[in-house]
Amino acid sequence: MANKKISQLTAKGTALAATDLVEISESDGAGGYVTKSVTGANIKSGLQDTLVSATNIKTINSNTILGSGDLVIGSGSHILTKPISGRTYSVRLEGSASTTNTTTVANTIYLSLFIPANTLTVSNLQINVTTLAVGVNARILVYSDLNGVPSSKLLESTNLDCSTTGAKPFTTSYTFTAGTTYWLGIYSSAAVTLSSMFSSQLIPISTSGFTGGFGVVNAAATFPNAPATLGAANFGTAGQSMYVINLTAL
Repeated sequence: MANKKISQLTAKGTALAATDLVEISESDGAGGYVTKSVTGANIKSGLQDTLVSATNIKTINSNTILGSGDLVIGSGSHILTKPISGRTYSVRLEGSASTTNTTTVANTIYLSLFIPANTLTVSNLQINVTTLAVGVNARILVYSDLNGVPSSKLLESTNLDCSTTGAKPFTTSYTFTAGTTYWLGIYSSAAVTLSSMFSSQLIPISTSGFTGGFGVVNAAATFPNAPATLGAANFGTAGQSMYVINLTAL
């Protein structure tokens, strides 16, 4: 065969086979080279197999770890089991029923921590009015977290009419991401009594001496203008309850 450049050779057209021969120049250890051949099997034995998710590389929570970007690993305190469509979840940490009712203070935002262990897309968020308050409206709020305090407003409901008792749902599609810290709460145009839970049912934000803890922060805001950035917030008094907000999985 006449001398040819590699670029002039006929292309193989298929993947390297174990029985194929490839010409190499092996060092003779004295500055020269000896022409030899190796098989395709010799070459492929040193290569990594193509990675296939769930075949030769594991997945995490059924999510592939192949590709770019960040894979969030679920960690948190609420929604500990995989959310089931149509099932309703509360932000409380333990299984007792709501044990009290609490009356809001007008134009005051109340927020508590919500850290889902599983990603949850909801079809609605809802509060429960236990004593009717004619002409009063309330809104559900979701804020982001920045260094342990509420920061930017992520979600605000429309007005929820408190003129009658019962559940007041805000229909929306919103996704809470596993392991992310949220601040979830309400505010109202005037005083209204809602189902609530004690701070012992919430994630403690800070302690009050040796006997009590803070589970709620509050901030002044003229209804219905919840600030885009919350700003200064105060710890609720020890033992203060949090208004029950239920989430229904989409």
